[in-house]
Amino acid sequence: KDAAPHYPWAMLLAGTDQRYRFVPFDFDTSKGNAAYDGGRMSYWLDELNIPHIVCISGPSGGRHVWLALSDSASAGDVATLASLTKQLLPSLDVRPLENPLTGAVRPPGSPHRRSGFSEPQGPLTALLEPSVTSDQLAALRDFLIDAGASIVVPPTSLQKGTAYGAGGHPYLLGTKRPLSRRIRSILSSPPDDDASLTVAIVLAGCAQARWRHEDVIELARESPALEHLRSQRAGSDRRIPRSDRAAASTLKAAWRHAVTYVASRPVVDRNGDDPEFEQRTEDVAAAVSRAQDRADAMPGLWGLGGAATARRRRRGTHSHRAVLNALCLYMAQAVSLEVETDVRRLSADTGYGRTWVEQALLALQAPAGDDPETGWIVRVGSTEGAHGQRYRLAERFSTELSDQDWSQARVRPRLAVPHRDRSWWINYLSLDLDVLNHDAFAAPGSLGRTAGLVYKHLPPGATVQLPDLVRSTALPPHELRGRLQRLTSHGLVRRAPGGWARPDADLRDLVAQRLGVAGYLDDRAARYGAERRVWAWWLAEYAWMT
Repeated sequence: KDAAPHYPWAMLLAGTDQRYRFVPFDFDTSKGNAAYDGGRMSYWLDELNIPHIVCISGPSGGRHVWLALSDSASAGDVATLASLTKQLLPSLDVRPLENPLTGAVRPPGSPHRRSGFSEPQGPLTALLEPSVTSDQLAALRDFLIDAGASIVVPPTSLQKGTAYGAGGHPYLLGTKRPLSRRIRSILSSPPDDDASLTVAIVLAGCAQARWRHEDVIELARESPALEHLRSQRAGSDRRIPRSDRAAASTLKAAWRHAVTYVASRPVVDRNGDDPEFEQRTEDVAAAVSRAQDRADAMPGLWGLGGAATARRRRRGTHSHRAVLNALCLYMAQAVSLEVETDVRRLSADTGYGRTWVEQALLALQAPAGDDPETGWIVRVGSTEGAHGQRYRLAERFSTELSDQDWSQARVRPRLAVPHRDRSWWINYLSLDLDVLNHDAFAAPGSLGRTAGLVYKHLPPGATVQLPDLVRSTALPPHELRGRLQRLTSHGLVRRAPGGWARPDADLRDLVAQRLGVAGYLDDRAARYGAERRVWAWWLAEYAWMT
């Protein structure tokens, strides 16, 4: 082997897989009493029978306490160990233990830049013959916790919180969405004079859109705006490339800072404005449009093609489409592709009972194969306490193909569909649900849901021909004529030149009274309200008892 250099040198602590082989605790005199802290750590390791070696580092009297692992440890486990130790021994330098890419410490015998060298205080057996196991590291972690340290909870967002993904990289919880128009425009242009600021702005936008570290790697390689991640300034007018390891380390640090920054701040700025509101509005309107267009293109899917009742229920029914429309309405109202609801609220807004709503939710979630994203909606998480279940549209509706590639997104920005923005959908879906959510069509002994469907497809002030009604309702002509005849006999539909139309006045309340079903939905809403109050009482009682 080559002789050790005569100048200061250090050894990497982790391999190319970013797993640690060595865990040195570097106690620095500039941060506290390194001699005392190093002695305490050595004493604790002796108590736990963990092999180690202590080195006095340099002229200032710093301490290095080395552990050599028989099996490698993950970056997350080592970072947790460093955090716990730092709380009890403040002179510890945690940086080498939190950076598996470039974390390094001078080994025994390495010279110090100010004079002296790292002098081992015993034989090097513990370092040359790695023997510390993962169980011993876990025992050390438990000991530090018992001694008063606590595992630091990662920073959380006011909205959805954060978590750690692959490689220990943080991210904001929530549904991934396309980048805002502002961020896409920045990505397509070279950075301003402050290249690091441009990186911070872009990565904050990615974090706000619920992207993850692996999602931004390709951007870091290709986007002209992220030049700071690929090179560093060398003088006033030129830059030199970073090595792959240095580029990865720079991206890791910048991404962690961006996630922490976004998570620790509310989504509104100092003026009370939501900078992402416009983009979210467009995203929600576009997703609702895609889902509704898809549903309209498949009228037979909703059980209206004349098939037998059992087969229609397997394929879909009126209630399935009504529940889908209600969820789309909630999303447009909340400006969010993920909404919380329950069967009683859906029942009140669609007119269908709880059983029908529950069946509709299950049917809308049913995938075409093994992939849940092939359904219409996806269930998110689970219910807890007074909270309802959360649902979102499947990704095929909430994500455009152009969003998969940043270069396409920047040259082909999304365009809002004219007259079908968020307000348009709120108005349209509200009216659509209101038509069928009436005693005249929803109550037992009323005209029925199919008659209500025909009534819904006759817009006020317009005349619709029979072939057009057949296409829009997917009812066979003979059944459609029977429903029109019954609606006409009650005055809800009239024959007009060239087709059928509604009368100018809304006579649904009068028809409900005539049929003796008026007040049915109000009674059911009152019953559901009583059930809600009993459930709220039970939760409060349970909380008090426990």
